[in-house]
Amino acid sequence: RKMVITVVTRTRFPLLASLAILFAGGAAVANASDPFAGRPAALASKLETALAARGPEYSPNTHLLDEAGAPRYTNRLILEASPYLLQHAHNPVDWHPWGEEALELARQLDRPVFLSVGYATCHWCHVMEEESFDNEQVAALLNASFIPVKLDREARPDLDHAYMLATQMLTGRGGWPNSVFLLPDGRPFYAGSYFPKPNFLHLLSSVVEAWDDRERRAALEQQSTRLTEAIASLGARRAESTPLGQTVSRAATEAIGRSHNVVDGGFSRDMQFPQEVWLLFLLDHWRRHGDATALDIALRSLRAIAAGGIHDHAGGGFHRYTVDANWRTPHFEKMLYNQALLSRAFVEAHAATGDPEFRRAACRAFDYVARDMTVRDGAAAGAFHAAEDADSLAPSGRREEGYFYAWTPRSVRETLGETDGAEAVRQLGLGEPPTLECGAVAHLRPGVAPDFDSLDPILERLRVARESRPRPRRDDKVIAEWNGMMIRALAEGGMRLPDPVRIEAAATAAQAVRRTLWVPERGLGRFFGEGRAEGAGQLPDYACMGLACLALHDATRDAGWHDWAVEIAHEMEKRFDDGAGRFRFSESGSPLGPVYDADDSATPSGESAALEFLARLSLRSDDPRFSSRAEALRDEVSGAASSQPHTRTGSILAAGIPEDGETESSRSVARGNGRAEVFLEGSVVRVEVKLADGWHVNANRPNHPDPIPTELSITAGTPGVEIVYPPAVERDLGFTEGPLALFESRYTIRAVWPQAPSGPLQIALTIQPCSDQICLLPETHEFRLR
Repeated sequence: RKMVITVVTRTRFPLLASLAILFAGGAAVANASDPFAGRPAALASKLETALAARGPEYSPNTHLLDEAGAPRYTNRLILEASPYLLQHAHNPVDWHPWGEEALELARQLDRPVFLSVGYATCHWCHVMEEESFDNEQVAALLNASFIPVKLDREARPDLDHAYMLATQMLTGRGGWPNSVFLLPDGRPFYAGSYFPKPNFLHLLSSVVEAWDDRERRAALEQQSTRLTEAIASLGARRAESTPLGQTVSRAATEAIGRSHNVVDGGFSRDMQFPQEVWLLFLLDHWRRHGDATALDIALRSLRAIAAGGIHDHAGGGFHRYTVDANWRTPHFEKMLYNQALLSRAFVEAHAATGDPEFRRAACRAFDYVARDMTVRDGAAAGAFHAAEDADSLAPSGRREEGYFYAWTPRSVRETLGETDGAEAVRQLGLGEPPTLECGAVAHLRPGVAPDFDSLDPILERLRVARESRPRPRRDDKVIAEWNGMMIRALAEGGMRLPDPVRIEAAATAAQAVRRTLWVPERGLGRFFGEGRAEGAGQLPDYACMGLACLALHDATRDAGWHDWAVEIAHEMEKRFDDGAGRFRFSESGSPLGPVYDADDSATPSGESAALEFLARLSLRSDDPRFSSRAEALRDEVSGAASSQPHTRTGSILAAGIPEDGETESSRSVARGNGRAEVFLEGSVVRVEVKLADGWHVNANRPNHPDPIPTELSITAGTPGVEIVYPPAVERDLGFTEGPLALFESRYTIRAVWPQAPSGPLQIALTIQPCSDQICLLPETHEFRLR
């Protein structure tokens, strides 16, 4: 079930030759008697103090305990704030956190570096830890001949990106844990993913043999040089600017469509990832260009996700992916970014269709985040935790993947009673052959509408009952990027559904992020954990928090959010602009050279998020710099996006905003001084416009021939529509003879049919916004509904 990443380059290295270099010798033997022999007394004392500070309730993550139940080993990772690194703090491996100190020690001792990259909720990271890193024999070999380094990929996504690319180039695939062997300067010479303990021991021994042989070490260094040069050339590659219009957008849709599973939804015929970036792009492409195929793919996939086992039907929210094509059996970890991106997709699908199933799915994700992923106390109270693990403690005493979420028919009947239990087993597919040893995963049958009025109370009882089970471990760090995604989703969902509670939660979370991770002189931190901010913010942190601020400004009309967005944009440009039109992933770079985050993956790439942020900010600001910078970035990424459009859909979506505006059914108008929202309610389309104080638009009959009137037009296959405008107010503005008829503050225009319209609706709203000082150019906003 380990995640496999599609290789993004055709470059290949002579893997068989590198294996021959490594495996030419026999196995080395290390003494496992004292893995930390020779540790400086000052360091030992510091680590003992840090362990004592954990208090009596502390539960060390190791099976190597003394007679009193205390950990036998404590390494440097006890000093870190990352939950992933803290999970390894009691391995007998003498781990170092990533940094110059570890590389300098490797240079001094002339040793290779073993770099292990993972994250706190990674199932196969846990497996390799239990088999190898918490094993004294493996630890002795690592400690004697390597400098072992642990890296949390979520704390340094730029380094994870660079070293994962190295692994893909060397092996043709990648996943976590990412196991990379480095020269003392940080350049990789060999890599892989999860290794079972016997294979890992043999690999370590072979690397030692090769390192100690002058000719074979020279071959490793040559391979490292070739690999590093290839990675650097990818980062520096530029393509000629190409317009990213409807042609490229259609090409991306066609490429996505070729991978679409027309039976099960989604984009695979085995393991299924939600591919939220594609779903959001398809919805935008339909709104922008009216491509019904794009909408159908998105809706079919979202309905399958809502019905499948990837949806936690008892507790709400979504797991990360499934190991089968029909969405039934998830890999059970829950990531904050999945909740954010999928809830946005469901909100947009509901806005397009009015289907209550989509609204329910979004609201259940919001409820899950509010209940189980929100920081309850401390400086970060109100912000959101990063993830929950796939594994939980089973009655056997071992952690088992999915145990917290699985049910048997018997356990359901014991929880609910015979009548409700039988109904739950029937509606949730729990009587079917289970796909896990510990039981079945609740799922609905796609295309069969459940009776949610009767099912939802049953699901709530199941949720409450399973709270008595040991919960999966939670990665409680607060990541700026992922919090930005969730804040945006809540703010947009709160506007669209509408639900002021969601908007309030978004504002509270944003205040917590600002309180804990934003220092004007130092910018944005990457994450908050163990009571402190850690790491410099990277491009996705700035871009996603900037987009969150814009969504909050739209939802609350609080100018403070707009002001912070402007600050973030200036800091983003200062820190990441490479001087040639693009944005680097991070300020610090990597031993492999500058890193660029260009291709979308499970989340939008840093560059696509930055382009979207600048594009949306340019629509809400009078500062022309934001527009020009967005256009420059669009031109720089356009060539690569047009050549591989399905890998850059976030950039294609964002590229349409500067020229053609936003497409959502709730969007900014009047340079950020108003919003327009469209609702379909039976036989009525309702268009609501909200203007800031001091702003107005001309009415549909402005009492004068020169001003541009407000006009609503409808293109639909159903005839007989009547447009109903609100009453106008008359104001004498001094530049016309007599008063003008205006719409001010909040007004509603209705399109009414004799019966509910069928087929797609295309709606165009034309307005000319004015304040007491200026009039903006007329604006036409087009909306689509189905």
